[in-house]
Amino acid sequence: MKKKRLGSGFEMPILGIGTYTLGGEHDPDYSRDKDCIEAIKNALDIGFTHIDTAEVYGGGHTEELVAKAIQGRDRKKLFITSKVFHTHFKHDDVINSAKDSLRRLNIDYIDLYLLHSFNPNIPLKETMAAMNELVQKGLVKQIGVCNFSIDQLKEAQKCSKAKIAVNQMKYCLWTKAKPDIETFEYCQENDILITAYKIFGRGKIITDKIPLLSELAKKYNKTDAQIMINWIVSKINFTAIFTSMDKKHFKENIGALDFQLSDKDICKLDRTLLTK
Repeated sequence: MKKKRLGSGFEMPILGIGTYTLGGEHDPDYSRDKDCIEAIKNALDIGFTHIDTAEVYGGGHTEELVAKAIQGRDRKKLFITSKVFHTHFKHDDVINSAKDSLRRLNIDYIDLYLLHSFNPNIPLKETMAAMNELVQKGLVKQIGVCNFSIDQLKEAQKCSKAKIAVNQMKYCLWTKAKPDIETFEYCQENDILITAYKIFGRGKIITDKIPLLSELAKKYNKTDAQIMINWIVSKINFTAIFTSMDKKHFKENIGALDFQLSDKDICKLDRTLLTK
């Protein structure tokens, strides 16, 4: 899998698989365990190495499924992201959450550990002290955040010796909300990777067709999804994740990395996003 590299030397796979709803949303769902494990295995077999999960997914059960899917694989070839939920941002809660995730994932370290959104009720200084402690102990390799604004990013970095490596943010053409271009640009200018999620608008790529995507898909002999992915990861410091259980989708999406959209076509898609 191709990677994006920061000036700091940190690098991560350009495209990864999300796991939200695999094993449940906020409560465990054991009814599809076999299929969920098989789906993750299929993605790994096809060439994906980045798995994105969180302690809150499936009430922790999703991490258990990830553990079963990666069992017997070379840990060094995998990139595992997990997240601590915003209700667990007090110092000891952060430490305990990370240890619980490590136990459920059955691994010795987490490659990237994220703050799962911003919590104004708990001082970031306390939260970041715990995140730094995890890095110092080698339990976490890199730290990051989810959906932080510029001011929140600045505050988090001010409180942290370890660099904020990633800001995971929603990014797609189907959102009705105005995109946070200023934060995207801030990350790009300050050596922070952006991991785009919900890139297909939670399935809207199938039901809510965008003419320009279909036009470019025909031009490049690719699918709408492949155009969407290529457009996102062509940007400076941008990576992406998506959730699926379909082997065909894994193959389709990894095929988004073997071509390059022209600068002109990238600008056309940019304008589509900006004119919302």
